[in-house]
Amino acid sequence: MSGPATVDFDEACRVLVARHDRERYLPGLFAPADRRSAWFAVLAANHEIAKTAEVVSEPAIGHIRLQWWRESLDGIEAGSPRRHEVVTPLAEAVGRGLLDLEALRAVIDAREIDLDPDPVADLDALVAYAEGAGGSLHGALARVLGADEGSARLVGTAWALLGLVRALPVLIAHGRSPLPHSLLQKNNLSNQKITDKPGSVSLSPVVRPVIERAKIQMHQARDTPGFRAANARPLRLLADRAGDVVRTIEAVGCEPFDPRLAVIPPGLIWRHARRWLGYRLGL
Repeated sequence: MSGPATVDFDEACRVLVARHDRERYLPGLFAPADRRSAWFAVLAANHEIAKTAEVVSEPAIGHIRLQWWRESLDGIEAGSPRRHEVVTPLAEAVGRGLLDLEALRAVIDAREIDLDPDPVADLDALVAYAEGAGGSLHGALARVLGADEGSARLVGTAWALLGLVRALPVLIAHGRSPLPHSLLQKNNLSNQKITDKPGSVSLSPVVRPVIERAKIQMHQARDTPGFRAANARPLRLLADRAGDVVRTIEAVGCEPFDPRLAVIPPGLIWRHARRWLGYRLGL
């Protein structure tokens, strides 16, 4: 791999993440300079994997796309990575010992569920999905930083649950069924009823248990020894941002169609900077 090409690929990953995953992009700016390209490569790969259900016209094509990513990871491990704007930086991170590809394989496996038209059975199944899609991803980010993967996985699981709640209007509009069947049934709801009258059906009774499980994950993460370690600070920024999101969701009565849930504060980078200073001061 030549130097200039690698720099171009790194920049492509950075731009992609800044555009499509800004809330995880900003903490990456606080990561050590020699780890940022790997941070952005992991998040860029996640974006490309996670958007599969949105960009394919039928599940079979989605499965083919996910298989392409599995084969790309296999190629990295075999020492013959594909030349690709995301795969190439991933291979470089692996070569530097900053990444274990098993975490990304877990993300791919979890995203198979996105291609299933039926909702997950219950809340436990939804949390298991979030552990694969978000917990594994944050575990990979922790590996990039040399930080505790256990606490990162807990926060990542919470982040995935919160992200699903915030994305409900878009997911439902695209015909997806992201809410657990048992919770819908318990509250006399169905995906059809929600789709027919989006925004007019109260989803609070279904969303609130999801938020409570996310809060449990976050509390467990904060109790782990590695949570406050210096090398985990970018991940701690994500945990504190997750706390902000929980408060916003609860402030709107756990109704996901409230437009305030889609807003990313324009001064978020400065909020991160203040928190970072607090971490360094031992707060």
